[in-house]
Amino acid sequence: MWIEGRVQDVVRAPLTGRNYVQLAKDLRVAFPGEIELVPGDKLRVLARVGEPSIPGVRRAFQAITATMEVDPCSWSFRSGCARLRRAMERELLRLVPGEHGAMLATLVLGRATRPDPDLAAAHRATGLSHLLAVSGAHAAMLAFLLGLSSRGRHLGAGRTRSALVLTILLIYGSIAGAEPPVLRAVVAYTLAAIAARIGRPFGIATGLLVPAWITCLVEPESLLGPSFLLSYAAVIGLAMALRGRPPETLGEWLFDGLRASFWATLLTAPLTLGFFGQLAPWTILLTPLCAPLVAMMLLIGLIAASLAMASPGLADVLAWPLHTMASTYAWLVHTADHLPGTPIPAWYRPPPWAIALVGTICVAFVRAVPRKRSVVIAVLGIVTLWFLPLHHRDEPHFTLFAVGHGQAALANTEQQHQIVIDCGSLQGGSRAARLVAGALTRCSIDLLVITHADTDHHNGVPFLLQRLHVRQAIMPASLRGTELHTMLLEHGSEIILLKPGGQSQPLPAVHVLAPDLPAGASDNDLSLWLQLQIHDCNILLTGDAQELGTAAAIASGFVTRCDVLLLPHHGRRNANAPHLLQRTRPHACLASATAGDGQTLQGDVARKFGADLWSTGMHGTITLRGNPIGISSQQPRSLLPRTSQIRPK
Repeated sequence: MWIEGRVQDVVRAPLTGRNYVQLAKDLRVAFPGEIELVPGDKLRVLARVGEPSIPGVRRAFQAITATMEVDPCSWSFRSGCARLRRAMERELLRLVPGEHGAMLATLVLGRATRPDPDLAAAHRATGLSHLLAVSGAHAAMLAFLLGLSSRGRHLGAGRTRSALVLTILLIYGSIAGAEPPVLRAVVAYTLAAIAARIGRPFGIATGLLVPAWITCLVEPESLLGPSFLLSYAAVIGLAMALRGRPPETLGEWLFDGLRASFWATLLTAPLTLGFFGQLAPWTILLTPLCAPLVAMMLLIGLIAASLAMASPGLADVLAWPLHTMASTYAWLVHTADHLPGTPIPAWYRPPPWAIALVGTICVAFVRAVPRKRSVVIAVLGIVTLWFLPLHHRDEPHFTLFAVGHGQAALANTEQQHQIVIDCGSLQGGSRAARLVAGALTRCSIDLLVITHADTDHHNGVPFLLQRLHVRQAIMPASLRGTELHTMLLEHGSEIILLKPGGQSQPLPAVHVLAPDLPAGASDNDLSLWLQLQIHDCNILLTGDAQELGTAAAIASGFVTRCDVLLLPHHGRRNANAPHLLQRTRPHACLASATAGDGQTLQGDVARKFGADLWSTGMHGTITLRGNPIGISSQQPRSLLPRTSQIRPK
C-alpha cells in the first residue's frame, strides 16, 4: 500500500542497516539501508504490509526505499537540530565504525541510534543504563566540563560563561531528542544561574519542584513514569550525599563519588525493583568508575562530530582516542556483567497494599527521626518487600502465551511450583520473556523445560535469566555444550539432560519423556514430551514433534488419555496426528501458532475427534484455570468457542 504522512520520529539501527520511521502513534515503517529523514518531513512511500503474527500486535510495514518521495519540512529550530544530529551521527559512525560506534552515537546523541543489543543488556544488568541513555547526568557532565560547576548553592561561573554554557546545553538537549531528563537539568541549571546572578539562594527543593511543575504542564502522564521518578530519586540521593565544602584531596574526591553513588543507588532501589524487578548493587562502584570515561567520550565525541562537519581531516585525529575509549568502556561493561549479582532479581512481587502500608510507616519513621540512618533503614524496609512471600496461594493454572511463531507456556501447580515450558519466538524472544515474567507471582522459576533446539522455543531464555532465577532446567541431551546449556550453568541452574528413551519426574505434577530415537533424528522429533497435572486435568505437551517423534512417543506407552493436548509442531501437517488423537481423545486441543495459521492444519483433524480447538493465533493468550478446569482466552473470536469446561476423564 501507499503510505503518506508527516515524520514524527526516526530511529536508526546501524548494526542491522535498518531505520524505523514513526508516522503516527500506531504506524511505524521499517526502511532498509541509508535514508535521510528528519521529523517534520512529509513522506510518501510504497510499503509491503504483513499481517500481524500475534493478535493485538500492530502490522509490520516494510518500506520499498526506491519508491520514497520526500517533501522536506521548512526550517525550524527542531528540524535544524534533527539535521545537525543526523550529520553528527554520520560522522561518529565514520570515525568509530561497528558496534563501538553505535554505542558511542547512542551515548553522545541519544536514543535515536540503537546500540548493540548485548551491550544494552549488559548495561541493564549492571545498573549502568543511566550512562548509556542520554539523561540529566549527561547534561550535568557536560556543564561541569564546560566550567559550569556547583559551589554550595550557587554556580561558580561568570555571566558570559553561564549564558554560553546554558545555550550549549539547550542545543545539546534538542539535538539529543529533547529528552525530558535533559530538559529538566537545563531548566534547573538556568534557574540556578539566574539565582546566582541576583544573589538569591537556590536550594534543592526549588531545583526539583520547578522542573517538575513544567513537566506537569507539558507531559503530566510522565510524572508517574520510571524516567521521572528514577531521575528525581537519584537527584535527592545526590543531594543527601553533599558535604558542606568542596573536596580538597584525591581521597576526598574518590570518597565523595562513592558516597554520591551509594545514596543515588539506595534511593532508586525501590523504584528499580518496582519497575524492573531487580537490583544492581555493583552500580555503586561502577558508576564512579565509568562516569569519568563517559564524560570524556561525551565531550570529545561532540567536539569530533562538530569538527568533522567542517574539517574531516582534523577530526580524524580524534578517531583513535575515541575508539580506544569506546572499546575500553564496552569492555568494562561486559566484564562487569559477569560479576555475581548483576543483577539481583526480586523473589516476589509485593501486593500494592503492602507497599502502601510499609511506605507510610517508613515515611512516618523518617519524619519522626530525621537522620540519614533513618532513611537507610526505611529504604531497606521497603526493599525487603520484594523478598518476602506476601502473596496468597495462587490458583493452579496453565497458560499458553500468544508469541507468534514459537512457544512459551507457564504452569502453576497445586504445590505452588512455577514451571515454564519453552520461551521463544521468531517475532522476538524478549516479548516471550516479558509475557512469562509478567505472569509470575514469584520472581523465580522452579523448573524450566526446553523441549528442543529450535531458537523459536528458547531465544527468550537469556532475557528471562536477566530478571529471574531458574532453579532447575531440563532439556534434551543433544543440547549439551550449547550456548544455552552454558548460560544456564553460569546462571547456577541445576540441569537435567535427558537422553533418548529417558524419562524424568523433576516435580510431583510433571512427567517428562525423551522419545527413543536414533542419533540422526531431527531436532523437532527429539522434542521432549510432558505430562502436566492441574487439579484433575491432565495436559499433554508435545514440543515440535513430527511423524517420527510422534510415533516414538506413542510406542513408548507415555501417551495415554488426556484432557488437553497441545498439538505438535504448532499444528502443522503431521501424518501421525490422527493416531495421536485416537490415543489421547482430548476434550480440547491447543496450538501455539501465528495468526496466519488460522485453525492450523491439525485443527480440522482435532475437530473430527470431537475436541474444541484453541489457537493462540486466533484467540491470543489461552489460560486453563479453575476446578473443574475452564478455558478462556485473551481475545476470543466468534469462530471459536469463547469458553470451554473440561470434565476430567
